[in-house]
Amino acid sequence: MSKQVSETLQEMLGTLKEGRMTEGQEIYFADAVVTQEGNQPPIVGKQASIERLDKFRETIGVAAFISYAIGAVAVVGNTSFYDAVLTLKLKNGDTISLEQVVKTDWQDGKIVKERYYHG
Repeated sequence: MSKQVSETLQEMLGTLKEGRMTEGQEIYFADAVVTQEGNQPPIVGKQASIERLDKFRETIGVAAFISYAIGAVAVVGNTSFYDAVLTLKLKNGDTISLEQVVKTDWQDGKIVKERYYHG
């Protein structure tokens, strides 16, 4: 099963590296996905997760996507891990880079649980 997870993960990371974050969620998230930012309460549902991403972009004032650089990637059974750096241009002219580690649980080619660790 982990070969399927690995292949699907690589497809998804390709989408994310192009800056198509919302599209990645629409394609790869299961309808009842559970996502969680660090120790914040989990959010249930694909639409709620997409709305959280939109709110995040609006709150920090994203003007443009610059890059999503993927570091190490690991797959163990139906669970994947990767670290990444998201770089964005803000409306105020600043450029920011956000580092995170992502733990993902997969089922039938879809993400059923995803947790983001960042500082």
